[in-house]
Amino acid sequence: MRRLSVTAIIREAYNFTLANLGAIIGLIWLPMVLLTVGQFFVNQHYGAQVNEAVAAGNPAAAGPAVLALLFFLLIQLALTAMMMVSVTQLALGQRQGGAMIHFAFGALEWRMFRTLFAAALFLMPPLMLLMLSGGAVMGGAPVAGGPQGMGALLALPLLAGVIYFAVRLMALLFPVVLTEEKSTIVRAWTLTTGNFWRLLGAFLGALLPVYLLMMVALMFVLRDAIPADPGAMPTPEQFAAVRDANLPMMTGLQFVVAPLLIGLTVGVSVFSFKALTKTDISA
Repeated sequence: MRRLSVTAIIREAYNFTLANLGAIIGLIWLPMVLLTVGQFFVNQHYGAQVNEAVAAGNPAAAGPAVLALLFFLLIQLALTAMMMVSVTQLALGQRQGGAMIHFAFGALEWRMFRTLFAAALFLMPPLMLLMLSGGAVMGGAPVAGGPQGMGALLALPLLAGVIYFAVRLMALLFPVVLTEEKSTIVRAWTLTTGNFWRLLGAFLGALLPVYLLMMVALMFVLRDAIPADPGAMPTPEQFAAVRDANLPMMTGLQFVVAPLLIGLTVGVSVFSFKALTKTDISA
């Protein structure tokens, strides 16, 4: 069983991303524009409909907005598949350079979409339970008729389980889809055996700095929602109002950092895959 070098994987991921940042931008900008614009309008519509339904005391009125959100999630998955296929090909050496405009949905993209959809279906039930238990802890609502403490007790193992299965299923999924013929999810799971902590460390080490910078930028954007009194907390309604008012800026920020996040994610995945299947990456 091969053991990954976390520092080497992170280094290779950053080298790939920074050396090919222009090519990555060229490959993903059009799907990313569509994804960003669609996400903005869908989230705006969803937030408005849910607020109206809650204000009217009729949660069922938000049903059409929920359906629109679910439909957009399928579109989001398809656009994500397009971007991941092209950037993974670049990292694997199957593609040389980027493109001015790249928008393709062929057999590989369809295969990536199906695989991501299957993984999402597997992870969705525990994610929904985690959201419900987390909401119970934050809101003080009981979980399944029990006390609030049960929400925390349920959330911790659920969170650990979601992280474990997400890493085992998704860490090597992108290169496996492009290089293996059958049973991509099973193959991705098998290859990660004995390397869960190393893979988790590699993804955190590569992505956490970018997410921290995003959080700092978002705190600046949402500074009006941060109370002057450290002991005071804004109400959910106040925070939602500030968030909605700054939604264009927040969406734009996500668009700007997308090439870095996608490049690093694919880089960690591909170089981990290469280390486990073909060539070792020296420490």
